[in-house]
Amino acid sequence: MTIATPHFDDTNRVRALCALRVLDTPQEERFDRLTRLAAATLAVPIVLVSLVDAQRQWFKSRVGLAASETSRAISFCTHTVARRDMLVVEDALQDPRFAANPLVTGAPDIRFYAGQPVFSHDGEAVGTLCVIDTVPRAFDEAARQVLRDFAALVEDELNKGALVAARMRAEQAVHALNGELEQRIEQRTRSLREANDTLKREIGQRLAAEETLRTSEERIRTIVSSSFSAFVSTDASGVVVDWNASAERTFGWSREQALGQDLATLIIPEAYREAHRAGMQRYARHGVGKVINTRIEMPARTREHGDITVEMTINAFQAGGELFFGAFLHDVSERIRAKLALQQKQQLLDTVLETLDVGVVACSADGELTLFNRAAREFHGLPPQALPSGDWAAHYSLFSGDGAHLLEEREVPLLRALQGETIKDCAMVIAPRDRARRYVLASGRRMSGPNGEALGAVVAMKDITELNDSQRKLTINEQRLRAITENLPALIGQVDKAGNFTYLNTLALRFYGREKAQLIGQPVRQAYSAPEFEKVEQFMKLALQGKRVSFEDELTVEGRSSHYHASYIPDIDAAGSVNGFYAMAFDITARKRSEIRQRDSEERLRTVTDNLPALISYLDADLRYRFANAMYKQWYGVDPAAMVGKSVSEVFPAHFCGQREQQLRRCLEGHTVQLELEVAHGGDTRILHSVYIPHLRDGVVLGAYLLSTDVTAARRHEANLKALAHTDTLTGLPNRRSYEAELEAALGRSVRNRSGMALMFLDIDRFKQINDTLGHAGGDEVLREFGQRLLRAVRKTDTVSRLAGDEFTVILEGVRSPEECASVGAKIVEAMRPLFSVGEMARQVSTSIGIAWTNSAASDARALSTQADAALYQAKAAGRNQFCVGAGTK
Repeated sequence: MTIATPHFDDTNRVRALCALRVLDTPQEERFDRLTRLAAATLAVPIVLVSLVDAQRQWFKSRVGLAASETSRAISFCTHTVARRDMLVVEDALQDPRFAANPLVTGAPDIRFYAGQPVFSHDGEAVGTLCVIDTVPRAFDEAARQVLRDFAALVEDELNKGALVAARMRAEQAVHALNGELEQRIEQRTRSLREANDTLKREIGQRLAAEETLRTSEERIRTIVSSSFSAFVSTDASGVVVDWNASAERTFGWSREQALGQDLATLIIPEAYREAHRAGMQRYARHGVGKVINTRIEMPARTREHGDITVEMTINAFQAGGELFFGAFLHDVSERIRAKLALQQKQQLLDTVLETLDVGVVACSADGELTLFNRAAREFHGLPPQALPSGDWAAHYSLFSGDGAHLLEEREVPLLRALQGETIKDCAMVIAPRDRARRYVLASGRRMSGPNGEALGAVVAMKDITELNDSQRKLTINEQRLRAITENLPALIGQVDKAGNFTYLNTLALRFYGREKAQLIGQPVRQAYSAPEFEKVEQFMKLALQGKRVSFEDELTVEGRSSHYHASYIPDIDAAGSVNGFYAMAFDITARKRSEIRQRDSEERLRTVTDNLPALISYLDADLRYRFANAMYKQWYGVDPAAMVGKSVSEVFPAHFCGQREQQLRRCLEGHTVQLELEVAHGGDTRILHSVYIPHLRDGVVLGAYLLSTDVTAARRHEANLKALAHTDTLTGLPNRRSYEAELEAALGRSVRNRSGMALMFLDIDRFKQINDTLGHAGGDEVLREFGQRLLRAVRKTDTVSRLAGDEFTVILEGVRSPEECASVGAKIVEAMRPLFSVGEMARQVSTSIGIAWTNSAASDARALSTQADAALYQAKAAGRNQFCVGAGTK
């Protein structure tokens, strides 16, 4: 039988599902926990996390259903995904879409279905969280909201891996690009020093001055003033005390206008000001703030352009005994708008690498493939896979430049780069069996850390297939590839105090469209049109006055328009005279479109680590600190600069060292160690999760990397979830899950102690009439009062539980006879006799009780439950408002 299913083009949706890489993975407790909670909360027998593939629906987690997948042609969830909104079918037999569905007419006999779609991080509906029952039922708004809440938790878990992996790949690629930039700058500086003795002395003086600056507070000021992100600092009362150039551009107020102003009045929308001021006052009083050291998005006001959305990281610090707040803010309004546009076009532009047409592949120092960008995946039609390097060529179809033979292991460019060779324009053919053959030029090099340690290798592959049609196209493409691989991604120049060029790098010459002889020694003015020169002249004057300036603008030179971020750095000699300035400009056209930030230097990396909400440090083999981030100051009150060179025992007290020393020793033996410890922090006891990672080089442990994060909230959340999973939220009594575990335990104790026990099943008589008369709210009041009276009527050692609806149970331990059970039953019936007060009404409520007693080791939970259930029906049949003791087992 063919079941009608909705028709819609879901090619991009299925692609987004596959990109999450969860299809056909093993069941995971993080998903199973949510389906179990949903089943208990909504009282349904079947709950599924269903992922709708091209031809099937596959269950990542399931409760109450044995099958791991079903055909998409008969699935309810396809309809939910198509509508991108909740679908509720209260009676499938009455719904023409599903009345003939084999899942309705046969097992699992679906009568009720409710499904809430879950979305990938790029907005595609990839599946559902659905609840199913074998009987028709209503589904009110409260239940629908519960289902939406659980679906949101499932959605967070589905997207967590993809978002974290994408961010890690982007950070690795940006780090590699920054390393290459620094190396190129060093090479160019050395070339200039050899060409001009005078320049060599000036550069040496500048480097010496910069070395001094890096050890002073001016280093921080330089980072802040030239940061692409707005930096704002206030005192404890919220008055602005610092405001960098990026803040001026972002919010429209100059530094002079902003200083001394109330920050809340200046940039915070009126609806959020009171909460902002209250948060600052709370931190000033208690040292605790929800947003401190946390990256958040929030609305902000600008002077002329209305409200924008900013991404903010804020921290608190002490200076001169006073409290200050510092925040890095970045305007993400355009990024949010771009994200919405990207969702419509189904494009994933998370990182610079994903936007490049150049294929980028990287591996770790031990030869494990770690990165395949979008272009590389399209070249090979395959993701990175853990393979021996000898299998790379065959698996990824790598051939020689003429396509004649498969590359040998020693010929693979990435392996050659890993072994230390610098690869430039190596011709290669990628020829997968099911994809078009591609001709590429590969360039790469080995990546090393700041101390020379091997980090791996990276290779960039430029597709030149189309340019192979003619020699002319090949020549043009070779020139373009050399421009990319052999030149810095920045325009670098030097201007003397007379305003004449004294040096321009290759990229700068190409930018101006002139030969070197036409520009060197000539005035800067001649390189620009009059209107364009006016844009840069004002900044040249400031630089020649000894002021370091940075600016962004759109420049048109030789008919080409580009966005650039430029910095002019004065060339000041030892006597304080300005001899000119150095100019560096970055093409930020791509950054304007994709919101990608590059970290240019080690200082920026330090800023990042200092603002991460984690303790980060490095110990050498003698357990002496060689690096520590700013969080040590905030968490322990220890200056990180003062820690460097000192041992752990010199910095921290003996009890602190004793807890960690054994694990640190294991780490220095080459083991990665994880541990959790409780520490006092901010007047509260916190739980820190620490990871100790050995720093290995050539098999020798040189030291250890230490990373500690606060997991207090996560551990408390887990404890709350565990309590929620075993408690009935309406009455506060143990729920069905807790009851089943306690019944098994009680039976075990009865056998060990050779004592009798009993099980009671209780129903509230005619509870449906109570609900119909008093409403569900009144019915809930009756259930709560019934549970409290039941607790008061039995011993504290007896276990009272609510199974569902008006069904309650009591486990009696240490009862010696059916007569003793009858006494308890009579006491409970009597306890319900006084009128129940519901709002302003009084209502008579009674109960029927079925009791099963046993003192036999042969009894099990199922048998005892069956006997209690049978006794309950006897009590109802006898007229209700009474108890009946079943035959039991002796």
